[in-house]
Amino acid sequence: MKRITKLIYLALGSCLIAGLNASCELVSENYGDINTSIFPKTAEDADAITTSAAYATFKNSGYGGLFNIATGIQIVSDEAGDYGMCNWGWDHINYANWNTLKISGSGSWLTVESYAYVNDISKMTLTIDRLNGIEMDDALKQQYIAELRMGRGWLAYLLYDFYGPIPIADLETLKNPMAEKILPRLSEEEMQTYIETELTEASKVLPANYKKGDKNYGRFTAGLAHTVLLKLYMLTKQWDKAEAEGRELMKPEYGFELVPEYKDIFTLANEKNPEIIWACQCAKGYQEHKWQPHVLPNDYNFTSYLDKMTKWNGYKISWDFMQTFDPADRRLLTIAYEYTSKDGVVHNEKNDRSDPSAQLYLGAVPLKYEFDPDCTGEDSQIDWIIYRYADVLTLTAEAIVRNKNAVTQEAVDLLNEVRTRSLPGKGYSLQDLNSVDKFLKAVLDERGWELYFEGNRRQDLIRYGLFVEAIKKKAQSMGKQTLVDEDRYRFPIPQDIIDEGKGIIKQNPGY
Repeated sequence: MKRITKLIYLALGSCLIAGLNASCELVSENYGDINTSIFPKTAEDADAITTSAAYATFKNSGYGGLFNIATGIQIVSDEAGDYGMCNWGWDHINYANWNTLKISGSGSWLTVESYAYVNDISKMTLTIDRLNGIEMDDALKQQYIAELRMGRGWLAYLLYDFYGPIPIADLETLKNPMAEKILPRLSEEEMQTYIETELTEASKVLPANYKKGDKNYGRFTAGLAHTVLLKLYMLTKQWDKAEAEGRELMKPEYGFELVPEYKDIFTLANEKNPEIIWACQCAKGYQEHKWQPHVLPNDYNFTSYLDKMTKWNGYKISWDFMQTFDPADRRLLTIAYEYTSKDGVVHNEKNDRSDPSAQLYLGAVPLKYEFDPDCTGEDSQIDWIIYRYADVLTLTAEAIVRNKNAVTQEAVDLLNEVRTRSLPGKGYSLQDLNSVDKFLKAVLDERGWELYFEGNRRQDLIRYGLFVEAIKKKAQSMGKQTLVDEDRYRFPIPQDIIDEGKGIIKQNPGY
């Protein structure tokens, strides 16, 4: 029997997997082996297969999901930027020190694990086909289909950002699993069109937003679709379209607004706040993430509560980047740049930066999230935020200036909305940012301070044309090697995919 190569999709019999990220009220089931003569047939079945296919990918649960703390898209994106550091020897991520070993051998999971999610696009396609055969309320069916199209477009965008165009199977190919067919990667234009079409069509059907308390909170929305479109257009430098998407998201029907205090965004009590566009819905015993153990130093133990928490002393914000913060910046309240252990050891830049064995040798601790008051080890039940409104405001300000090639008062005001929350009284004037270059630098800086470890830095540096320069400087400052150049801004396609592709699937340039 011929097989369907994993380069394209999973076999029909395993097209749906366990797992869920839609809402804590929804129940996850495993639909791996389906008798299509009896299932799915009802509206309840439709909800079950949609929930499983559309949402299982986009979770942060332990070490599972596209947004997990260890190998997820956000973490790798920021570790691959200028400020992201890690104590665990991730040189090929932190310094773009790519080589063939890291494409297929030891350590490859850090660079290629996300590529496996290519298969999930096909699962969503097959699920849409199954939904079309169910007799149920048409409006509800169209919403489920829109959620699946949202999932396809979003996943395609995330993979496109990391790897460039990928193979995407059509329904006819997926429904013929006895044939062996290797699909080539889409062209740049085809890939962009696919993402744009899926997200745009989904946005026409999905509700603008769900508010806290709504039983559907956590499901996909038009607000999420427009946010990903905004990011797509920024990635592809379509400034006019990006500006339009930003303006769309500022309309009152979406209800997005900034939370008054930065640190309150990331607390258990303030989950589902109006700044959040979409977050992984976490709950104790259901979906919990491992942020604190990945960032806390081993001797960050100066209270009885902290003493019982697991600590692996991993991710850091480089000291060079920390020096760019204004000392009055209230965002520093979410970063541990100095502490004293219960044994009386004082850790800070002065004491630790020159000592490779010190806890803060590589940089400060990106605490970001409040400590979960119920945590006794590794896990946190605080919702893990993927996108929020401050990201939209700063991108929209940038898009306006890039589109008009001029600094406007509106763009300065949008940037100041984010800036003055954490630096009251220190907003910019139009005179302060009286050139496009000055304004764009201010946006890049502000996004770095505002969105640290939220998965934006690598893409921001690439968009500004600063990625290669930044990584070379980062590597040089640490005495490390980098192979980064103008070709190596995307990650390599896994070597086994290239090998099985038999010349049809091409590797990214430079590898």
